[in-house]
Amino acid sequence: MLTNISYIFLISLLLILGGWAFKALIALAQGKPVELNFKNPLNLKARWPRETKEK
Repeated sequence: MLTNISYIFLISLLLILGGWAFKALIALAQGKPVELNFKNPLNLKARWPRETKEK
């Protein structure tokens, strides 16, 4: 049980770090600065618009 949880943690960590590295390589290839966002490492965004109060 503990090994399964540790494997899930390890695989998740490898995927996140690999995604960061791939994103950095693409940014460097395009001549853009590398930006790391620690609050949202996978750059996930909501697919629905925010509800605004219309008067």
